[in-house]
Amino acid sequence: MLENVKAIATFQLIGEEIYRTNTYIQFGSSRKSLGAVVMLNPGSADLQGEARKKLIMNGSHTDETSIDHTMRQLIQFMQTSHTMLEGRLHIYNLFYVKNSIGVEAIELFELLKATGKYPTITLPSLLEMTQHPWALIGWGVEKRSRWRFFEKEKREWLQLIKDSGIPFFGIQSENNEYYHPCPNGPAKTERLQQLIQAYNLNIKPLSLKNK
Repeated sequence: MLENVKAIATFQLIGEEIYRTNTYIQFGSSRKSLGAVVMLNPGSADLQGEARKKLIMNGSHTDETSIDHTMRQLIQFMQTSHTMLEGRLHIYNLFYVKNSIGVEAIELFELLKATGKYPTITLPSLLEMTQHPWALIGWGVEKRSRWRFFEKEKREWLQLIKDSGIPFFGIQSENNEYYHPCPNGPAKTERLQQLIQAYNLNIKPLSLKNK
């Protein structure tokens, strides 16, 4: 399944936290965008061995990373929904501080933003977004009225995607949030099928029409 597939990302050590940006899954060798995924924050994918040492030494390092559960799910989604895979699946996040527990991650983001310790990381440009054939939204369904910065990021991302004019999809909850593409436990297989179905229904016909 992972033949000719790797994940690349930039890691930065800022204060006591590790941030992961510029992440993409590379299929083959083409630089062409295959699509974009917008999720909550970076999970457990990490630098290994010498690459990790370079991050600690230099404070920043770009390299191949381990492939975590979510990335594996996305790879499986791409391999099932696409006949030709040659290019990059870009992974964006609402925020970029690493923490694999969702609610904890949001609380940390809110704290860093409120105390001015969160680094300046801007949304991609409109031009960058138009390079993607589609976007999958999967930042989770957690909501708290006190999460002001978190809600602001979601609004800005939705606006950017809409402004870019690219088709987008995701599995929506009853309160119009977007489920994460890789839940824990048995729901993982069901979610994969839902994503494939949503892609085949909403996105694939458009790509065939544009050919």
